[in-house]
Formats: sequence, structure tokens, C-alpha cells
Amino acid sequence: MRGTQTLPERVRARAILLGALLMPIHSYWISRIEAIVYKGGGGSTSSLIWTSVYNMTALVLLSRLARRWRPAWALSRAELLAIFAMFNIAAAVAGHDLIQILVPLIAYPLWHASPENDWAQTLLPFLPDGATVTDRLALAPYFQGESSLLHAEHLRAWLLPVLNWTGFIAVLLIVALGINVLVRKQWTEVDRLSYPVIQLPLHLAAPTRAFMLDPVLWAGFATTALLRSVNNVNRISPSFPRVPMSYDFGGFFMESPWNAVGWLPFNIIPNYIGIGYFVPLDILFSCWFFLLAFKSQMVLGRVMGIRALPGFPYSYEQSSGGYLALGAIALWLTRKHLRRVGGMLVSARGEPEATEYRVAAAAVVLGFVGLVLFGMYLGMGAWVAAAFFGLFYVIQIAIGRMRAEIGTPLHDLHFGGPSTLLVNALGSTRLSHTSLIGLTQMWSVDRAYRSNAVPHQLEGLKLAERVNAQRRGFIIALLVGSALSGVFAFWAMLHQSYEVGIDNAAPVNRWFGYEAWARFQRWTSQRVGTDVPAISFSLVGFVATLGLMVARTRFVWWPFHPLGYAISGSWQMTWGWGSFFIIWAVKLVILKHSGIQGFRRATAYFLGLLMGDVFVGGTWTMVGIGFRLW
Repeated sequence: MRGTQTLPERVRARAILLGALLMPIHSYWISRIEAIVYKGGGGSTSSLIWTSVYNMTALVLLSRLARRWRPAWALSRAELLAIFAMFNIAAAVAGHDLIQILVPLIAYPLWHASPENDWAQTLLPFLPDGATVTDRLALAPYFQGESSLLHAEHLRAWLLPVLNWTGFIAVLLIVALGINVLVRKQWTEVDRLSYPVIQLPLHLAAPTRAFMLDPVLWAGFATTALLRSVNNVNRISPSFPRVPMSYDFGGFFMESPWNAVGWLPFNIIPNYIGIGYFVPLDILFSCWFFLLAFKSQMVLGRVMGIRALPGFPYSYEQSSGGYLALGAIALWLTRKHLRRVGGMLVSARGEPEATEYRVAAAAVVLGFVGLVLFGMYLGMGAWVAAAFFGLFYVIQIAIGRMRAEIGTPLHDLHFGGPSTLLVNALGSTRLSHTSLIGLTQMWSVDRAYRSNAVPHQLEGLKLAERVNAQRRGFIIALLVGSALSGVFAFWAMLHQSYEVGIDNAAPVNRWFGYEAWARFQRWTSQRVGTDVPAISFSLVGFVATLGLMVARTRFVWWPFHPLGYAISGSWQMTWGWGSFFIIWAVKLVILKHSGIQGFRRATAYFLGLLMGDVFVGGTWTMVGIGFRLW
């Protein structure tokens, strides 16, 4: 009957408990394949994390069986998606750009202090108690392996650093969750942003017969399944044929000035292609266009002989300015809603959402103060810590908006975060020695922004809206996931590190620790002032992004999107631009010759591509690593 509304689905406490119990397994697996072995697509750096989809689908199948034999044990669609959101947070925190950097970072200084680097005088005395490991005997088996975390002396050595850093991670994510709750209604219900990344989980959480029997879906599934299977058999037996999925275009440019292009791979990445199908055409075009534009700037620099600017064209700096501009644009577009929220916070009227907003705002304010205090504990001045976390959350707002609006498969922002911006702007001479130490210890949340739990929180809130779930239950699930993810990630990483030994694991573990503290060494040994070229190019990126947005709003025909410019100057777009070009060309042909009906019909094929990548590619990864096939 028209006007009737179904009651929102509850997310029961037992579903949240189940998600919390399964999170350590997820954290363990992510650490295993990304940090210890590093041989098989952990997925934490992708917008759609395959391990989360894989595990949620296993729960869907178990729930279907339970519904037949024990109906009370079955999980609703809302509960399955709430657990999926918890899996995403667990994977992101345990992933390549957080715990996998943080653990080597806090173990590195004491173990690698030497007369050559003079850290016994310049670093170790300035590290606060409880921020790093101070027991060298407990660190020896961490690096060498064949031991166990559960030895009393190992637990004692790591206890205080783990407590401090897991508390930091929890507060960092709870503040982000508060921000996401405050902007949710505007972005989800008013702007009706599409959130493309959630399309496949939505379908798989409650698959319909029509969806599962669609031959177009299975054609896409078969495409990825065949590619993954053939190439993984080739990894096991090199004599077996393989399908080339990567080409180095940089090899075609051998002479100056063209060889300034450098590394230019053209990679066919099913995950990027599948998600990219749901990205607007102008953004797909802008991504590969601006990547090639950045490469052209490198050639131009060689032609003009710009040797006084060794970092030209400062693409990372341009990207960082672009991200800040995108964050400012997102806040500007949300300003009226935030003004209404502010009115609710001080109003005596009992609006339905007022309590939710008050709790979220309190979490943001109190949590931000706590983060500043933690930064001061690490050695930063109060204003340095406040500036760092202020810039950090502006970048997070930009990433959340881009994920909600266009579902970009990547947003890495390598080496362009707040610590880089602050040192470029102020110079190491204007920052105290302890502030530089504190900024160095933020490298685990500032090196890159791929393994990022914040947009997954926002997508979780959108999932609640799409399946008509009680938002309170979803928020509690996200809160529990955010609070516990650091504990589980530390356990997974340390447990395996003591068994295998970091010196025997993937080299990236040693590199992350070295990279962070070598950066500190450069800052302190070569005290410099403001890096005028670097900060100028960040300003160029900021202004260019704003200019592209103005042009986009003024001219209907304008082909360039500011988001494409902002995300194209970093490392991961160099890796993935080929896939963006492929899906741009395919989507252009489909829309031109088949229209919107053809686009909708082909949607199933690209969902199938993603499914094949998740289930066949994921199974190969687990089998290959589990049985040590490669």
C-alpha cells in the first residue's frame, strides 16, 4: 500500500560480536599475504578489498544453510553488510599503509642505532617512554624469527607501545567516524552520491535468482577466472603459457629528452577495470590524461634544462595541493548542512538526529584534542600536532567525498601528506628536534592513503541506508571495528614476525622502518628553510584544482575533472593508468553505440569481472601461499 514503510532492519549485538570474533582472522590473513609473504594481492590498498567480499560471501552461504536448519542463527542482509564493513576496517588497519609500516617503525630505532648514525645521542634519548620498543633482547627474535610473541619478556617489551598506538588508532578512527556521521545525511540522502564501490557487496549480500543466472555476469566472471588461472599456473610452471597483463611503455623512450618519461607501465588490472566501469566518463578520461600530462612535464623539464629544480614537475606536491583543494570543495558543498547541524547542537528542540549529531560532534572535538595531546607526547609542539591532524582530516574528507561520488579505485597520495607539507612550508630549521621526531612517528598514517579505513566507514553508513537498516546498529558495528582493529592488527603482525623473523620476511618490512628514520636523518642533518619550489607547486595544485572545478561548473562541455588531476600525480596512478584508459575507451564505445540501455546491460559483465577477481584470484592467492606454490 502506498505510503507504508517497512521497519528498519536491526543489527543485533550477536552479529557485531561475530564480526569482532572474525576480525582477527581477517587481520592475520592480510598481514600474512601483504607483509610476511608479499606475493599475492592482499587487496588492502584497493577500494574494494577482495578478502572482505570473499569472507562476507562465505558468511552468506553459511547463513543460507542456517536458515534452513536453524533459522534463529541466520544473519539478515543488514547484519552481513555490517560485518563486511567491520572486515574492511580490520583489513585497512592491518594493511600495507598502517600497521605494516607502524610495527617496523617502532622497532627500528633501537635495533639500528649505531656510531655512524649517532642515534644514541640524537634520537633515542628523545623518544618518549612507551612509543617504541626499548628492550634489545626482545627485539632480536622479532628480526631473526623462530620464536613466539607469547614469551613473557616479549609481551612486556611490546605491551606499552601496543597500548599507546592501538589507543591512538582507535581515537584516530573514532574522530573520522564522527566526521562521517556529521556529513552522512548530506552526501547520502540529499546529494544522493552513488558510492560505486558498494555495488558488488550489495548484490552478494542478498543475491537474487535473476542476478545469479545472468549469463552476462558469468561471462565477466569467466574472463577474469581464465586470466587469473592461466597466469597463476604459469607462476607455478613457467613453461605453461601466460597472458601478458603488463607492458612497459617507458622502454620505447630510450633517447633524451623522451627518456625523462621514466617508468610508464601499461597494466591490465581487472579490479580497476571492474570498479572503473562505475566511474563517470570524464573522470576516467581525466585520470589517464593528467597522468600523461605529468609525464609530459618531465619531458618539458628535460628540454628546458631545468636543473635548478631537481624535483620538477613536483607531481607529488601538486597532488597534495589538489587533495587539500578537494577537501575544501567538499566542505564548501556541505556548508549549509553543517550549519543546520550546528544549529541542532545548540537547539533545545528534540530533532530526531540531534542526539546522534551531538555524540558525533563530541567525539570529533574530544578525539581531536586527544590526538593533539598524543602528538605532544611524541614530541610535537601543540600547534604542529594541531596542524598535522587538521590537514590529515581535510585529506580524509577529500578521499571520502571522491569515494562517495565517483568510487575511484585508488587514492594513494604517496609522500604528499601533512608531515611533508609542514616540513616543506616551514623548513626543518623552524621545527624543533622533537617535533621532527614526532612527525617521523606519524609516517604510518601519512606515507600513503590507500589502506584507509575512513572511506570504508562512510560506505558502511551508505550500506545501512541502502538496505533500510537501523543506523544505530551500523554505527555501533563501525565503532567496535574501529576500536578493536588496532589490537588485532598488532597481534597478527607481531605473532607472525616472531615466528618468521622480519629479516626472513618480505623486504618491505625492513624498508618501511629504514625509510621513516632515514627521512628523519635527512631533516636533522641538513637543516634547511622553506622549500619554496615544493610548496609553490603544492599551491599550484591547489589553485589548479579549484580552477578545474570552476570551469566544470561554468562550461557544460568542459572535459577535465579536478579529481582526475589531483589523483594522477602519485605513484599508484602510474601503475593503474592503463586500466583507466581501457575502461574509458570501452565505456565510451558502449555509451556511444548502445546508449544508457547498453550501459545498464553491460553492468553485469563488469560485476562479473570483479567477482572473478575476488573468488578465483583470491582462491589462487590462498592456495599459492598456503601450499607455498610460489
